[in-house]
Amino acid sequence: MSSLFNPYDRSWEARTWMPRPLRAVGLGFLFVLGFATALLVELAHKLETQGLQFIANKGLAEAFVILTIGLLAGALLIRYAEIALALFFLVGLVKGDPSLASAPVDLTLLIGAIVQIGVCYRLFIKRQALQLPAEYFLYLPLLLMMVLSLAYTPNFAGGMDKLLRFVCLTSIGILAPFVLFDDFRKLGRFFLCLIFGGVALAVNSLTMLGGEERMVSPSGLNTELGAASAVALILIWGMVFPRLSLGRRILLYPFLGILGIALIGSGGRFANVSTVICLIVGAVLCRKLFTDIVIVGGLGVLALPLFWIPQASFDYLRSLLHPSEAMSTRNDLMWLGVRMFSEHPIFGVGVQGFRYLSPNPITYNYPHNLFLELGSEMGILAAVAFLALAFLAFWEIFNQLRNPFLPGDSLIPTVFLLLIYVFLDAMVSGDMNDLRFMWFVFGLPYVLRNIASTMPVVSLEHFSTFRRVVSSAGRTATQSSS
Repeated sequence: MSSLFNPYDRSWEARTWMPRPLRAVGLGFLFVLGFATALLVELAHKLETQGLQFIANKGLAEAFVILTIGLLAGALLIRYAEIALALFFLVGLVKGDPSLASAPVDLTLLIGAIVQIGVCYRLFIKRQALQLPAEYFLYLPLLLMMVLSLAYTPNFAGGMDKLLRFVCLTSIGILAPFVLFDDFRKLGRFFLCLIFGGVALAVNSLTMLGGEERMVSPSGLNTELGAASAVALILIWGMVFPRLSLGRRILLYPFLGILGIALIGSGGRFANVSTVICLIVGAVLCRKLFTDIVIVGGLGVLALPLFWIPQASFDYLRSLLHPSEAMSTRNDLMWLGVRMFSEHPIFGVGVQGFRYLSPNPITYNYPHNLFLELGSEMGILAAVAFLALAFLAFWEIFNQLRNPFLPGDSLIPTVFLLLIYVFLDAMVSGDMNDLRFMWFVFGLPYVLRNIASTMPVVSLEHFSTFRRVVSSAGRTATQSSS
C-alpha cells in the first residue's frame, strides 16, 4: 500500500504509460524549444551589443531617462494590452524607417513580447479564462504538416525559420484576442488604435505629394501604406459612421480624404479595389451610408486634381484596365504554385520549399496566394484546413449578421468587412507570416460570440413571446373599452 503513495513510483508510471503520440509531441516541443532558445541567445547578444552602443552615443543620464520612459510605457501597454496588440500590427509598417535602424531590439519582437506579458498578466494575475473556439482545432493539421514537412524540405533552416515565426509571432494574433477582448469596449479601443495608426501613416505620406514616385510608408513600401489606409477606411466606414448622424459624419470627411489620398497615392491595386468593394458592401448593410458615397464621391472627383498625386500612382492603377498586365508576374507565380501542388498533392515540397525549387528564389519566393502556398509546400491537408478556417469564420459572422438580437452594435458588420478584405488579400498577396492580420481577423467572429455569450440578451423566442403578450393585452383592452 505504501508504494501507491510514493511520488517516485507515480512519476515512473506516468513516464512509462504516457501514450506514444504525447511523447512524440513532447519531443517535438523540445526540438522547437531548442531552436527558439538558440534564437533568443543570438537576440540577447545583439541586444547587449546595441545597448552598449546606444549608451555610448546618448550618454548614461539620457539613456537612463529614455529607459525609464520606455519601462513606464511598457507597463502601461501591459495594462492596456489591446493597444499593444494594435501596435503589433502597425509597427512593421514603420520599423524599416532608417531613423529606427539603431534601435537596440527588433520592434516587432519587443511589442510581441509586451503583448505576451499582457496576456500572461490577465491569465495568471487577473484569473481571466482562455476560451478558444472548437473551430481552432483546424490549426492542428496545419501545424502538423508544417512540422512534418521539415523532414523533406529542400532548405531546413528556411523551413524552421518559417515555422518559428508562425508559432512565436503569427500565433500572437491568433490566440491573444481570446484573452484581451473580454468586452466590446476593448475591441473598439483596438480598432480605434488601428484607425489612428492608419491616419498617422497617411499624414506622413502627404510630404510625397508632387513627387515622381508612388507614395510609401516610413518603411519604404507602397503596399504597406495602401494596406494601413485601406484598413483605417474600412474601420471608419463600418464601425464609426453607422453610429453617427450625417452632420457628424461630414465632420470626419477630411480624415476620409487624407486616407483616400494616401490609398490612391500608394498605387496599391489590391488595396484600392478591395476598399471599394468593402465600402459598397458596408453601404448595403447600412443604407444611410449611400448618402456618404454620393457626397464623398462627388467631393473626391472635384478635389483629386488639386493634390498633385504622383503620376506613377495613376499609371500603376491604370493597369487594372488590363488584368493580364496587372497580374503578369503573379500569374507566373500562381501557375508555378499550381504545378508544384499538382505534382506533390499529398505532402507538398516542404515548408519554405517553393522558393528553393523555383527558377528565381529572389523574385519567385512564394505564390502570392495562400491556398497555393500551403498546398504546394505542405499538401492538401494544410490547404483544406485554411479553407475550412476561412469558411467557418464567414459562416459564423453570417449567422451573427442574421441575428438582430446579438449585442455588438456596428462591430459585427465591421468584422464582416475585415473578413472580406483579408480573404481577398490572401488570394493575391503575402505569405502565411506576412498575413498575420488575416489570421487575427479569422478569430474575431468567435471573439464576438464569446463576448455576446457573457452579456444578457433577449432571445428571439422570448421577444416573440413578449410581443404576443403585448398584442393580446392590447386586444383585450380594446374589447373592454368597446
